[in-house]
Amino acid sequence: MHYYNFYYKFIIINSFNIFNKNLINYITGFYNENEFKILRLHQGLYRQNLSYMHRIAIHCGILNFDQLINLSYLSIFYDKKYFHFTTRTNIQLNWIKLLNLFEFLKKLNFSFLHSNQTSGNCIRNITSSNKNLLIINCWSELIRQWFNLNFEFLFLPRKFKIAILNQKKDDIFLKIHDLGFFIKKNSLNKIIFNIIIGGGLGRTPLMGLYILINLHWKNILNYSDKLIRIYNIYGFRNNIYKSRIKILIKSLGVISYINFLNKEFNYSNKIIFIINEKEINFFFLKNFIFENNNFLKKIIFNFFFLNWIKSSYKFNFIFIPIKNNNKSPGDINFFQNKILYLFFKNFKNLKILNRQNVVFLNYLNIYNIYLKIKKYFFNIFNYNFLTDIISCPGKDYCVLANAKSISISKIVQSVFVDFNTLNMVSKIYLNISGCTNSCGHHHIGNIGFLGVNKYNSDFYQLFLNNNISEYNNLIFSKNFLSSFIYFKSIFYLIKILKNILIKEKKIFFNNYYYFFNFQKNLNFKV
Repeated sequence: MHYYNFYYKFIIINSFNIFNKNLINYITGFYNENEFKILRLHQGLYRQNLSYMHRIAIHCGILNFDQLINLSYLSIFYDKKYFHFTTRTNIQLNWIKLLNLFEFLKKLNFSFLHSNQTSGNCIRNITSSNKNLLIINCWSELIRQWFNLNFEFLFLPRKFKIAILNQKKDDIFLKIHDLGFFIKKNSLNKIIFNIIIGGGLGRTPLMGLYILINLHWKNILNYSDKLIRIYNIYGFRNNIYKSRIKILIKSLGVISYINFLNKEFNYSNKIIFIINEKEINFFFLKNFIFENNNFLKKIIFNFFFLNWIKSSYKFNFIFIPIKNNNKSPGDINFFQNKILYLFFKNFKNLKILNRQNVVFLNYLNIYNIYLKIKKYFFNIFNYNFLTDIISCPGKDYCVLANAKSISISKIVQSVFVDFNTLNMVSKIYLNISGCTNSCGHHHIGNIGFLGVNKYNSDFYQLFLNNNISEYNNLIFSKNFLSSFIYFKSIFYLIKILKNILIKEKKIFFNNYYYFFNFQKNLNFKV
C-alpha cells in the first residue's frame, strides 16, 4: 500500500504468522506436499530445480530507495547477493531457504513490503502504465486494495492479472491481461473506463475483448467485482489448461458472459460498491506528485553521453537497463543497489518496468546520473536495442521450463557488442521463453524464441511480430521454421537483421506475401 498505518502492519504480520504455523505443520509432517503447495503459493514461494524461489510484491512497480536497500541487505544474508526484476514488475529471490523464510518475511516487513498473493490461484498483481503517474496510480492502488486479501477471490480457478493503461502507446500490453482498464476522458472532461477481459498468453494466446465501454469511474469496483465473481463461479476447475478466463469466454461467448453479468447485478443489487470523490482525492494526495526539474540545456561534447540521452532519456524520465553481460536479464546485485542508494536516495522513488528495467521518476542533474551509472553499471547503452532482452529464468531455475533461455540471451549479448550495428537495428525487441507459459513474452516481441524439448535436448522455435507498441493494433507473433538447436539461433537472428531489415527495411509482416519473401531471404531447405 502507498500509505502505511496500523491496519496495514496488522494484516501483513497476521498473514505471515499464519504462514509460519502452516510451515511448522509441514516440517513436522502434519501437511503433505500437495496440501502445503496451496499455502506456500499464496506467500509467493515456488519450488524450483535447485531451491525455493520467493516472489515479492511491488505495487505497480514503484519502489523507494529504503525498500531497495532493505532488499539488498536481505539478498546478502538469505540469498546469493542479488535479486531479479520480473516482467510483471515484481522481485524474485532464487535461492531462498525454507527454514529462513519466516525470519525473512519479518525483516521484509520493516520496509513495508510483503509477498501476499504474488502467486497461486488468485489476483496476483496490478500492472500500470508509465505516463501521468499522478492519475494512473490512484486507480491502480484503489483496485489493488479492493482485491488483495479479498476472501471471495483467494481460490479462483486459476491465476488472474489486471492491467491499467492511460495512453495510446501500449507499454504494458493491455490486451494480454485477464482484465484490462483503459482510462480516458470523454467530451465532458469526465474520467471513463473501457474494460477489456479475456486476454492471455501461454498455450492459448488470445487477445482481450471489449466487454464494457464508457463506464463511469464511480462504478469501476462494482463492475470489476462482478466480472471476477462470474469467473470464480463458472470457471473450469477440472483441467488446469482450461481454467483461464479466456477459455471460459471462448466457450461461453461474450454475449453469454454479459448476460451472466447482468444476472449477477440483479442477484446482488443490495450490495453495490460506489466510489466517492473523497476516497479518490485521498489517493491523489498521498505522495503521488513527482517534481521533475527541467534538464539544463547545455552542449556537452561527449559522444557516449549524447547517445545515452538519445536512447534512455524520454518523457522526462531516465530509463536504466538492468541487462549486464554474462548475467541474467533483470538481475541486480547488492553492490549496484548500494550505488543507487548512495547517489540517488534523494530521488524518492524508482519504478520497475515490464522489460525488466527501471526508471527514475524524478532527478536533479542528468549528467551526474550518467557518470555514476556508467561507472558502476556495466552496460547502460542497450536500452531499446536488440540486447535489451526479456528472458525468463528458463531451465536453469524453473521446474516447468523445457529449455534454457538465459544462455541464449548471454550469447546474443556477447555477439552484438558493436554500438554502430545495434544503432542500425534499434527498437527491435527480442524476447526469450523457456516454455509455452510465455513468461518471457515471446508472443509479443518483434523477435521471439520459444524453448522446446526435443530428443532430450534444447531446441527453439522462431516467432516474428509486426507491431507491439500500438494500443489498437497489437497482434501476436507468427511461428516460422521447424525447431532448431541453440547454436543456430544466432545464425537465424543475423539472417533476419541483415537480409530483411537492412536491405529491404521490412522485417515484419501481416500476410502471406511477406511469408514467402521471408522464406526466400533465409534460403530455406524444404
